[in-house]
Amino acid sequence: MKKALIIASLLGSLWILLDSVSAAHWFILFILVGVIPGTNIVISPIDMLAAISTAITVIVLRITTWPSIRTYLERSIQSGTSSSADVQPQTI
Repeated sequence: MKKALIIASLLGSLWILLDSVSAAHWFILFILVGVIPGTNIVISPIDMLAAISTAITVIVLRITTWPSIRTYLERSIQSGTSSSADVQPQTI
């Protein structure tokens, strides 16, 4: 009960702090227009498109492919297979 009360108080304090500095307004301006918060610097639309596309790609790949990569690595560690660095090159 104490832990839940502390977490709720911290979240409420964070909410009030973010609301007082207009964090939601800054975030929306950054995402939609590219204005860096607290300055008058504007990022070009092409750069914002590249950054947002890269972020979305990383998030999607992290969600979709990381579980299969993780299980593959765990299996290879448990079975004791050698890495590609241990493989000797073939001579012709």
